[in-house]
Amino acid sequence: MHYNHHMKRKVIQPAILIETTRQLMEMISDLRNQPSIGVDTESNSLFEYQEKICLIQFSTVEQDYLVDTIKLKDLSPLNEIFSSDAIEKIFHAAEYDLMCLKRDFHFEFNNIFDTMIASRILGFRSIGLQSLLKDYFDVDVEKKYQRANWGKRPLPKEMLQYAQCDTHYLIDLRKILLEKLKQDNKWELATEDFNRMTCVDAFINNKNNEHYWKIIKGTSLSPQQENVLIEIYFLRENLARQLNRPPFKVFGNQTIVELAKKMPKIENQLNNISGLSPKLIQKYGEQILQAITIGLNQVSTNRKEKIRPDQLFLQKYDALKHWRKIKGIELSVESDIVLPKEHMEQIAHKKNCALSDIQEIMQNIPYRFQKFGNEIYSIIEGIEST
Repeated sequence: MHYNHHMKRKVIQPAILIETTRQLMEMISDLRNQPSIGVDTESNSLFEYQEKICLIQFSTVEQDYLVDTIKLKDLSPLNEIFSSDAIEKIFHAAEYDLMCLKRDFHFEFNNIFDTMIASRILGFRSIGLQSLLKDYFDVDVEKKYQRANWGKRPLPKEMLQYAQCDTHYLIDLRKILLEKLKQDNKWELATEDFNRMTCVDAFINNKNNEHYWKIIKGTSLSPQQENVLIEIYFLRENLARQLNRPPFKVFGNQTIVELAKKMPKIENQLNNISGLSPKLIQKYGEQILQAITIGLNQVSTNRKEKIRPDQLFLQKYDALKHWRKIKGIELSVESDIVLPKEHMEQIAHKKNCALSDIQEIMQNIPYRFQKFGNEIYSIIEGIEST
């Protein structure tokens, strides 16, 4: 069903750009009185090593605001808005925004509505903001600014308009989705996921050394090649930090894997590696070869001992997965909405699992426990008693 009440939408008034503390406080006194506001952020992750939020967008029914987080040094007054129980904050795909807002400004969050999660729970095929805006408001979003550099100042008018568009329709979109969730008896399910989202951890900048395991996963490397890969990975991190670029702009993960597999010994052999330009080889070739040598001479201790999951765990996990899939088809949602993977794993791992254990594991998804707890328990009990 299409939603027509403002299909021929009035021309959007320009957003108010917030660049001083006084303007920030004026905006906050407006936001303070709103039942719902739209929120989004823009970061410069494609342009600098230390990613940071460069802009926060807010929309009320009346007004759009763009908060320049590069010009404004102290954003702590916004915590009152984000942590308020009374004001609903509407995001599309909140998780990444919340992680970055927590990382950069240590905000606390209560009362959010995520239009992407709502769309998934409603079983929509397209859940991107772009396709939702097209479907419901017949708005075409200019895609080219998605990958733009939000860290540069002044921001051109077109980029400001693009940013404004990201939150301008969220209040109306939430209204439509809320009605549908209630019609489908999925409102409690959605609320549960919105609440869980407020507890995400702050985003850790890619300093955590486990990152290279993601690159290793799925490649068939010998332990020695893995050591080489890890050395090159850390070399790339250091170069990225020095150049103030995101690591992928130094060279890509595919190049790291290829270097680890071929292990070139001399500079000439670096020319055959895809993703290494002559300029890059000239500047950093020596360091790359050195990293390979260090990797080759490592005693292999990197391989994480793979603990073989036991038979019983696998049986329980597979049974839950099968049940979850059937349930998902019944409710016309993706199966992980029925029971998230982390909860499924914990339940399968639990020895002699009682209903009370399942309740404890599902304590942050109480609605799902109330709805499915007994079914889950009977599946587990059936397997454990054989």
